[in-house]
Amino acid sequence: MAAKKISRKKLLKEPDEFISTTAKVLQFLRGHQRQMSIYGVVALALVAAGVGAYYYMRWQEGKAQVIQQQALQIYQEAFRNAASPEGEKENYRKALEKFREAMSAYSWGNAAQVSWVYIGDCHYNLKEYDQAIAAYSRCLEGPFRSVALSGLGYGYEAKGDYAKAAENYQKNAEENGNPFQGEGMLGLARCYVALDQKQKALEVYQRALAKNPKSRMADFIQWKISELKG
Repeated sequence: MAAKKISRKKLLKEPDEFISTTAKVLQFLRGHQRQMSIYGVVALALVAAGVGAYYYMRWQEGKAQVIQQQALQIYQEAFRNAASPEGEKENYRKALEKFREAMSAYSWGNAAQVSWVYIGDCHYNLKEYDQAIAAYSRCLEGPFRSVALSGLGYGYEAKGDYAKAAENYQKNAEENGNPFQGEGMLGLARCYVALDQKQKALEVYQRALAKNPKSRMADFIQWKISELKG
């Protein structure tokens, strides 16, 4: 099929249309110069605000991390005061206040999740299990999910809610490559025993031993298996 011919007259007309359109645009810009200047200033202000906010948030995050380090030192001191229950309790209270201060400085991203995990731990060690569970629940979406599940398991177990504890332990227990898998298996087995589901507990202990026969808990697990077999 032959290509459709375009007349010389049309070709000559097209640049005129382009020039005419360009002229109209320039005329519009000249007629609306003030408005365009305002839009430009607004755009620059928005960019500047965005850059400022970014650096402010980075500064706040750094500030929160400094406070977290202070809180962590107090938290670790609590372990060294384990022989003194009152001193231990006081340090957990102080650490809890510091981690909350860190949250006030920066409550987003991984930095905030670190604070929530330790807030949960402090409440757990103070036997404030409902508060611990609430704090751990804030970390279920993100890199600290397995830590949070473990904390939830311990929190519900301490409250005597073995079904809920087993539910959280099981999520870690079933996930290969999870550093809390072994701990999850042991917690799940304990809950099954408490729920009088001894056959299930036996099966979990056997899986745990088969998965890691040389772990530091191997002798304990073997003892629990023998005990359950009767």
